[in-house]
Amino acid sequence: MPADMQNRRPILGLIIVIPAVVLLILLAGPWKVLERGSTYIALRNMEEVDRIVLVDSYNTTELSRSDSTWYLFGTEAVSPVAVENLLFTASRLEVASITGLEAFEESNDTQGDIREITFFRGEKPVLACRLKTVSGQYLLNPKGSERIYYVSLPGYPGLDIDRVFSAAPDHYREHLLIDLKPSDISSIELDLASGEAFRFTQDMEGHIAFHPDNINTKLPDGAPNELAMKLLFSYFTSIRYEQRADIPADSLLGAEAIERKLASVRVTSFSGEQHSLQVFSYHETPVLKPHLFRALVLYNDEQDALFVNYIYLDVLMRGLSHYFGEK
Repeated sequence: MPADMQNRRPILGLIIVIPAVVLLILLAGPWKVLERGSTYIALRNMEEVDRIVLVDSYNTTELSRSDSTWYLFGTEAVSPVAVENLLFTASRLEVASITGLEAFEESNDTQGDIREITFFRGEKPVLACRLKTVSGQYLLNPKGSERIYYVSLPGYPGLDIDRVFSAAPDHYREHLLIDLKPSDISSIELDLASGEAFRFTQDMEGHIAFHPDNINTKLPDGAPNELAMKLLFSYFTSIRYEQRADIPADSLLGAEAIERKLASVRVTSFSGEQHSLQVFSYHETPVLKPHLFRALVLYNDEQDALFVNYIYLDVLMRGLSHYFGEK
């Protein structure tokens, strides 16, 4: 066989093989090359998980399952929805891209805390990873891997994954109404029994502005107290109710009972999450004075009132003068 023919065979082979490899990559999809890494990201067989541990710089939370009920630290039954959201999200996370970082610290971003999450079946860890939020994106580092990935939950573009994977115990407790960090909140609207109505808005950089909402709201002398305004934004973490009051909304919104209304509070997050609290004084009997520690709250569009402790509400219903004056 001529020498030039022998030299052409390897070249012809490459011409055939290279297009075939390119075609396979295109058919497989751009992230099939990450498939081996993805096996460390998505939680497998989530129904077999019976313990979850979440740790950040401030909190440690342990969730454990007995039969079909999940408990906080083995004693307090928790919200099944919060745990289901956690397991569902962990099982559906997908890689968006590889960051090229070798450590979270290389992101040069102080936003968010590094959180460690471990899922167990019995005593055996089935998935362990570290999670951090950077500029609205989610970085995940699977245990045992040197890679850090940007991850997302397909089909849920507005979901706050950082919040779903919260390490704060209160996030999982029952009867939770509002659980927003100060940086989550875009606006707070207050309509008080005194006739004052005003709102605070916050931009993405954390700057807070004040707006009167009716002609009865007269601005006090002096500049707004920035610390007081910032504290207001911090009061919407872990607001919960004690129990249902078995009092229908109609009985509180009627002409006879409306004088018991203390305030309306509306809070909106940057993601569009909205919460409304209509607060009424609670009288154990019509002739008694208002209860010192309990109030009635109509939450969003629910048709039954809830008992809420005043410890959550007092700080939300302060008059406008509280936000002006000495700094």
